[in-house]
Amino acid sequence: MPNTTHIFECHFHKPQENFSRGKVKQNHESKFAEQFAKAYQAKFLNIHAGTCNRNTLFIREVPVSGNGIADLLVLSWSDSRIPQKSPLPDFEELNPTVRAFEFKLSDWRKGLMQAHRYKYFSHASILVLPNHKIKSIKSQLDIFRKLRIGLWGFKAETKSINRLYTPRPVNQQIPQYRQKAIRLVEQTVCSQFGPLSKLPQTIQ
Repeated sequence: MPNTTHIFECHFHKPQENFSRGKVKQNHESKFAEQFAKAYQAKFLNIHAGTCNRNTLFIREVPVSGNGIADLLVLSWSDSRIPQKSPLPDFEELNPTVRAFEFKLSDWRKGLMQAHRYKYFSHASILVLPNHKIKSIKSQLDIFRKLRIGLWGFKAETKSINRLYTPRPVNQQIPQYRQKAIRLVEQTVCSQFGPLSKLPQTIQ
C-alpha cells in the first residue's frame, strides 16, 4: 500500500455561492482546517498511540449525500488488512476506521449539529474549535459525551491539539453510508492520481 502522505481534497460538489463576507469567513475556516489536517497527520500515531491502524489517508471536503459535507475525513487501517498478493486493494477491502471532523471558528452549536450528522458514515465524529474558544464551552462537555461527539481545540501558531473528549470508534448502524463515503474517497484519489493500481509508492 502506498504511503499516502498527500492530503487530498474532494471536488465532487459545488457549494452554494455566498456573499463576500461569507466567503471570507469560509476561507478562514478552510485555512484553519488545512493547518489542523497537517498537524494531525504529523501527530496521528502519538494521538492514537494504542491503535494498530498505522496507515492513514486524509481527504478534505467530502460530501456524503444526505449527511452533509465533512470538512475532513481520515481513514486509517492496519498492515494486516493489506492482502499480500494485492499491494493496492480498494479501500473498502481494508475495512478502515473512518473519523470525520467539523471545523468551526466560533459557532460551536452549529458545529455540534453538523458533526452529529457525520456519525451516520463515520466511526467517530469530532468538532474542532480554536483552542481559545474551548474554555467557554467546557461546561457543555456533558452534551458532547451524551451525543458521542468529540471536542478538540487547535492552536495553529504552535500546531498544538487539545483533546477534551475523544469518543471511541464504533460501528455505524447503517453501513451503506460508510461505504458511500469510502467510494467518494476512492473517486477522489483516482481523479487526482489515476487508478489505484497505478498510484506511486509515495504520494507527495
